[in-house]
Amino acid sequence: MSLISWISRKFGFLPENREVADSLQKRSFIPLNLSDAGIFVDEESALRLSAVWACIRLLSELPASLPIEVYEEHGKSRFPVEHPAKYTLLNPSNLCNRFTWHETMNAWQQGWGNAYSLIDISEGVNYAKLIHLHPSGVEPVLSQGRLFYKVRDRLTGITETFFRDEIIHYKMLSTDGINGKSPIRIARENIALGLAAERYGAKFFRRGGNLKAVIETEGHMSDAEFKEWKRRWDKYYQGDAGDHQTPILEYGLKYKQLGVNPEDAQFIASRKFQLNEICRIFNVPPPLIADLERATFSNIEHLDLQFVKYTLRADLRRKEMELEDKLIINPKERGRIRIRFNIDGLLRGDLATLTDHIVKLTNNGTMVRNEGRALLNLNPLPGLDTPLNPANITGKTNEKTETNA
Repeated sequence: MSLISWISRKFGFLPENREVADSLQKRSFIPLNLSDAGIFVDEESALRLSAVWACIRLLSELPASLPIEVYEEHGKSRFPVEHPAKYTLLNPSNLCNRFTWHETMNAWQQGWGNAYSLIDISEGVNYAKLIHLHPSGVEPVLSQGRLFYKVRDRLTGITETFFRDEIIHYKMLSTDGINGKSPIRIARENIALGLAAERYGAKFFRRGGNLKAVIETEGHMSDAEFKEWKRRWDKYYQGDAGDHQTPILEYGLKYKQLGVNPEDAQFIASRKFQLNEICRIFNVPPPLIADLERATFSNIEHLDLQFVKYTLRADLRRKEMELEDKLIINPKERGRIRIRFNIDGLLRGDLATLTDHIVKLTNNGTMVRNEGRALLNLNPLPGLDTPLNPANITGKTNEKTETNA
C-alpha cells in the first residue's frame, strides 16, 4: 500500500473496503467481435501477424534502451541531480530489470493503448518501486470530478482502488483524456485481413499448392467401378503421396479446378498492402521492420530521422510528462526537476557525419573538445575544457566599416 492510500483510508478519504466492482472483470474480458474477414482479433492474437509484432517490438525495445536523465534546470543551464525519481527509474521493479520494465510498459501501451504501474513506497526504501498492472485488470473511473483506478490484477493479486497520483499511466491517442485508444482495436479489420491472408497461404501450401476441384464425367460409373477408382486415387494422388504427381484419369473423367488461384487473387500484393497499412497505424516507416523494397542508401538515414522526430519523440515526451507528474511529488521541485529520455545517440548519423559535426562546433567555440570526445564515448583529457577562439572571429566591431557607413 502506498503512503497516499494509507493516509486517505486513515482519514476517511477512501472507504475501508476497497474491493473492485464486478463490472471491471466483465469489462476486461469481453471478447472483441468477429471481424468481417471471419478472424477473431484481440491484442494477443494480433501479435501473430509479423508486421504487428515487428512494430510493437520496435516501439517497445528502442525507448527501453535509451538512457534516462534526471536533472535540475537553472535558467538555461541543466545540472544532473541525485533524486529519488532517478533511482526509481534505474531500478523500478523487484520482478524484472530496468529494460524489461520499460519494454513491458511500452508493449502494453502500443498494443492495448494503456499501460499501468502502481507506485509502491511500502518497502521502507528512499525511493518508490513500480509494480506492473496488466491493462485488462485496470479501469480508470471518474467520481465527483476525481480520477481513480480500479484494479483487479490476476498476476499480482492486487484488488484495490487507487488515486490518480498512485498510478503511472502511459496512454496512446485519447479522445476523452483518460483512456488511450488501442491501435489493435482501431485497426481490427486491417489486421484481420492480414491474418486471413496468412491463414489462406498456410492452407494452400499445406494442400501441396492444390486448389479445390471436381472430377466430372458425362458417362456413368457403377458402384464397383467407383470404389476401385476411389481406392487407386486415394493411394496414388491423395495427400503427400500425390504432391507433384500427374493423375491419370479413367472412365472419361475430367478434372475441373474451382476457386481463384493466388496470382489472380493478388495474394502477394494484398500482403504487402496490409504491411504498409499496419506501418501506417503504428507510424513506423516500413524499412524499419525489414521491408526494404523501397529503401535506398540515400533515404534510409532520413527515414530513421523521420521516425525519431515524428513517432518516437512525441511518445517519449508523453512518457516524460507522466513520470514527472507522478514521481516529482514535491511542489517546490515541480518545473525544476526534469526527466528526459536521451535520444541524442539516435540523431548522430554515421561516424563521418558525426566527426565533421564535432569539428565544426569545436572550431567555432560552440563546444569544447572534451564535449566532443564525450559524443564519441572517449574520456576527457586535461586542457581540453577551454573553448577555442577562432583567429578570424575577434568579437570586436570593425571601426573602419562603421566610420565609412
